[in-house]
Amino acid sequence: MDTATTERPVRRARSESLALYRANAKGTGAVLRIEPRLNLRPGDRYNCFFLEMAGQKPADDGNEPGRRPTFDWENKITVKLTFPDLCEFLAVLEGKSTKVGGTRDGLYHQNGETGTVIRFGRHDSGGYAIGLSRKRGPDGEVQGFRMILSEAEGVGLRHVLGVGLFFIALPSGMPTAD
Repeated sequence: MDTATTERPVRRARSESLALYRANAKGTGAVLRIEPRLNLRPGDRYNCFFLEMAGQKPADDGNEPGRRPTFDWENKITVKLTFPDLCEFLAVLEGKSTKVGGTRDGLYHQNGETGTVIRFGRHDSGGYAIGLSRKRGPDGEVQGFRMILSEAEGVGLRHVLGVGLFFIALPSGMPTAD
């Protein structure tokens, strides 16, 4: 009897992502990717969103004029957004706050010796400004990315985060994969 065919595959957290690209001719653009990670089993440690940003590769790094731009995913910044972080984003997107973190300069996340700052708020030109910056260790260089989202993208983001927040807060309401 072949036991390999009777074993159930390992179930992973549900994972899909939304990406918003801001490439430019100078090669200084950025991409934002938002990925919900929802638990499939009790005991999983997700129920969050991962927010990633990566910079556009400059023209002398394979981005030739007239070709589709590429992004430096190897040097991306990733941050985990949990319930309180998502509520901060939604407060801005619903017009109840002008930026995340209130009077602070964004939301600060610490992971070992690496500190990450998340900035998100209304932008003077309309829409929203979002940025991630990271510093590894006390003497590390600061790396950062920033981009502007349109008002329409803000509406879409508000709905994606709002629905995701529901399933993060009340995971028993999530449909199962079985």
